[in-house]
Amino acid sequence: MSQSLITLEDCLQNLLYTFKNEAELLKSIEEISFKFTQERQHIGDYLKDPRLVSAYTAFYLMTNLPKLAGVLQWMPSEWKEIIKKCDLVDLGAGPGTFSLAYKSWGGGGDVYQIETAALMREQAHKLWQVKNSSQRFFQSERWSWQNEKEKLLLFGHSANEMGVDKTIGYIETIKPQHILFIEPGTKDFFMQMLEIRDYLLRKKFNVLFPCPTAEVCPFKNSSEDWCHQFLKVSHSASVERLSQLVKKDRRHLPLTVFAFSSSFISKEPSPRLVRVLPETKFSFEWEVCEGDKVIPYQVMKRGMDKQAQKEVGQILSGAPVEVDLDKQIENKKRVTLRAVKKGNS
Repeated sequence: MSQSLITLEDCLQNLLYTFKNEAELLKSIEEISFKFTQERQHIGDYLKDPRLVSAYTAFYLMTNLPKLAGVLQWMPSEWKEIIKKCDLVDLGAGPGTFSLAYKSWGGGGDVYQIETAALMREQAHKLWQVKNSSQRFFQSERWSWQNEKEKLLLFGHSANEMGVDKTIGYIETIKPQHILFIEPGTKDFFMQMLEIRDYLLRKKFNVLFPCPTAEVCPFKNSSEDWCHQFLKVSHSASVERLSQLVKKDRRHLPLTVFAFSSSFISKEPSPRLVRVLPETKFSFEWEVCEGDKVIPYQVMKRGMDKQAQKEVGQILSGAPVEVDLDKQIENKKRVTLRAVKKGNS
């Protein structure tokens, strides 16, 4: 796990609003959560209230921070070395969650945070000063693209709120070489993401994740299925305690992750595990995307010790898998597992 630049204690001491006690903080987090799940038509109202922006920051910034490092475990090693040197454009940055995560992960480029909500920008400015007031990672909306450095454009839970047209508009304006989407793992957004994927493929971007190929997505015309990932993350004891107090599991996170590059091509893209089915006494049963189709895989337990079976049983949807084909059984492949990136941080 990467070392976070900010702790919950740092965060609580640098919020826009000072909570009178823990009970007020918990009540405010629950209010935010209710707006996200039950009052989405008024979801933007909280952006005008320093108390709710602070509650959002205390809980969602801290529990979203590990996502970036976890997601990047799925990505090609060579690409990670490239984007580590890129300037980051954090679009819809909120309080700076993924910008902080990028620096915690070891990103060495300049960071540009684009956020339209004034209170979120103010909160982000305040948090950036926590660890090193002499170095400003945050750069305000008065940014310029005059340098020739490659850019990584990151949508962290923002493209789903912008919609397809606005998302594409930002891509055309910013002209990044690399793009990473970390968005909610919902069918509604996945269908929007397929439109964005089609646009980027037409613009000669290479899809690095989750698609093994640039073929038509096998879920494109599905009425029930969609592609999403599950990420298992860990938190500090104080963040885990806060999650337990508000009764929210923030360790197992459903996501829609896509990565694109105009300059890098993955040499050996791996098939992706898209669904874990109930295991049998003798095998693990998976559905795996090979690019233009989803194939049932059967991973036999024979030859695995208990520890190996435990590790395979913990593999989550979204992980790249490397296998050797043992036998084709009608429409199913019986395989031996060579390697897998679990996507746990």
